Amino acid sequence: MSGFKLGICEWAFPLPGPAGLKIAAELGLQGMELDFGDYEKGFPLSNSRIQDHYLECGAKHNIEFPSIAFNALCAHGLSKPMESVDGMIAMECLKKGIVAAAAMKIPVVQLPSFENGAINSEAEFRNTCEKLRFACRLAGEHGLIVSSENNLSPEETDRMVAEVAADNFRIFFDTQNYLLNRGYSQPDVLRRIHRHIVQLHIKDGYNGHLSSSLLGQGDALFAESAQIINDVHPCEWLILENYYNVKPLSELHPDPFELLARDIAIANSFFSFK
Repeated sequence: MSGFKLGICEWAFPLPGPAGLKIAAELGLQGMELDFGDYEKGFPLSNSRIQDHYLECGAKHNIEFPSIAFNALCAHGLSKPMESVDGMIAMECLKKGIVAAAAMKIPVVQLPSFENGAINSEAEFRNTCEKLRFACRLAGEHGLIVSSENNLSPEETDRMVAEVAADNFRIFFDTQNYLLNRGYSQPDVLRRIHRHIVQLHIKDGYNGHLSSSLLGQGDALFAESAQIINDVHPCEWLILENYYNVKPLSELHPDPFELLARDIAIANSFFSFK
């Protein structure tokens, strides 16, 4: 089996935006998962000039864009009713975001279900699946994959895959969120849903703190998850999502790029990269 590729989330990188791609490349990263941007700011990546600038900088520094996250859905969730204000904003995000992903030739769109988009009831589950089906139909016209990042149990995940019932629907796995938000064993969830995974966020943390420790140094059993990832090789891209310039992780070193370099070295100790 060939090796993985290593990227980072734009919102976790100490210098987000096109200007940061040069440093990302210098550190040895191969890709960056972009953020479509906030509704309140007009979804910046829906602007063709901004898209072109990212693409030009990415090509110049040999940084790929394996996925794009619609993080605005954490504020205006897929779980909200279609006729609600949040539901209508979520639909606008899907329509504009998928068009932007197609224009930038980004193959995977990542739709988070956290915070104001969390799935905590049957109604919220059904509302989310309804919008995911719409997203899959629209993305399918452009040959794109739609992925859901969520905190569902393995059984609920299987049900979501069955309810959405689209060939281009996948799960975007995270190596801390299931423990952090639901108390689930990360390795257990990974082992049971790996066949649905399209990409992974790799991060760690401790004592209920998000992205708060270097890989393998928290309480999310990252080493066990890494072994499963190596065994089943569910996808090509592993995307770093530790917050190197946010406390408590930032307290380990005054330079967040130095912390990122350490995490890249740790990732290389767990995985083989192309």
